[in-house]
Amino acid sequence: MDLLLKGGWVVTAARVEQADVAIKGEKIAAVGPDLAAPGAVVRDVTGKYILPGAIDAHVHYQMPIGDLLTADDWFTGTRLAACGGVTTVIDYAEPASPGESLTEALTKRLEEATDQACVDYGLHQVVMPGQEEDEAELRAVVEKGVTSFKVFTTYAQRLSLAAIGRLLRQAPRLGALVTVHCEDHEIITAKREELIAAGQTDPAYHAASRPAEAEVKAIRDVIALAREAGAPVYIVHVSTGEGAEAIADARSKGQQVYGETCPHYLLLTESQYTGPDSRLFLMCPPLRTAADNDLLWRHLAGGALQVVATDHCSYSREQKAAGTAFYNTPSGVPGTETLLPLLYSYGVRNGWLTLPQLVQVLATNPARLFGLYPRKGSLKPGSDADLVVFDPRRQVTLTAADLHSAAGYTVFEGFNLQGYLEATYLRGRLIYDRGRFLGQAGQGQFIPGRIATT
Repeated sequence: MDLLLKGGWVVTAARVEQADVAIKGEKIAAVGPDLAAPGAVVRDVTGKYILPGAIDAHVHYQMPIGDLLTADDWFTGTRLAACGGVTTVIDYAEPASPGESLTEALTKRLEEATDQACVDYGLHQVVMPGQEEDEAELRAVVEKGVTSFKVFTTYAQRLSLAAIGRLLRQAPRLGALVTVHCEDHEIITAKREELIAAGQTDPAYHAASRPAEAEVKAIRDVIALAREAGAPVYIVHVSTGEGAEAIADARSKGQQVYGETCPHYLLLTESQYTGPDSRLFLMCPPLRTAADNDLLWRHLAGGALQVVATDHCSYSREQKAAGTAFYNTPSGVPGTETLLPLLYSYGVRNGWLTLPQLVQVLATNPARLFGLYPRKGSLKPGSDADLVVFDPRRQVTLTAADLHSAAGYTVFEGFNLQGYLEATYLRGRLIYDRGRFLGQAGQGQFIPGRIATT
């Protein structure tokens, strides 16, 4: 054995038990009480939790949007992930132009990450209009280890509902899951034009420009398409309580609908758009109401939502300040580094989630859904030794000065946390320890996923 974590509380998706964890090389070798590991480095973690490394299943590092590039690239994004107990991220491969193929986009994205990533990573494949018909290309990216297709119901790259239906029918037999950004394009377009005509373009109108009804209608439309196709579907960044209820209703009828939400939709409200730093809080979908916060927590606790991810898409203060209106201010916020501690403090300690549920929504469920389990999201012998030592007694007040995003701010500034990570291990290697990043660029690996075909 090379490393023994001794005396901690091991938390899995099923239980909490006092046990030691032995690591040999890059893998977990044993989990159990009073393990002996002669010659191993021993770390005393008495009174602390040993968790599987978190998986942030929705990030945008080094993403170009027009003339802008997100503030966090593959290095800074995965470095901050390590500092937050996130050992695997799943980003996106998106064709940069109408002529770029899926495999070209995937190859380019993998090349960008190879020498820069500090934690392990996977990729979702964005499918542009017309590409849903190219089965050879879809199959090719799946064979390279991509297990999910991402489509939009709004923006220039949106697919028609008919096209999404075609992709939903193809994906299961290719071994892929369709994930969807759900906002109704027609509702958003009409509302935006109405606000612009009225001269109401300040960031304060951001939430009004993308109303809750736009998300809810699109979620219901996509659920209907999936039901007709007899296929599973995954709804990203659910921001509305009513949208979560639509997912819960479909699941109660036996449909395979999965939902993801984000910490900012659980903890922040649209009141942020009236403050002096309103531009910093612009993301799509926008923040909603306190009632939505409550319903999202309830559906997360009840199992209708299976994943909490961050949609980390960071822009600097300067990039945000360049926007003059809700429609031309860069949309997105940083979040990967604060994912785990926020979910522990406001989910577990506030009584919404149990410790096993925390592991489910941050590790085991995304690993299962995207074909990474049991290599990731597990503390079983043979799994990658991706571990977090978490101190439930440590008190922290979040401030950008202590975090690592190149954005230079956090939307959770001043949040008080009870419990914070102490150490992060990636495949048995200590990459973060008590405030110090110990990893390096290029140590992260692409982790190909596999989902059974149907």
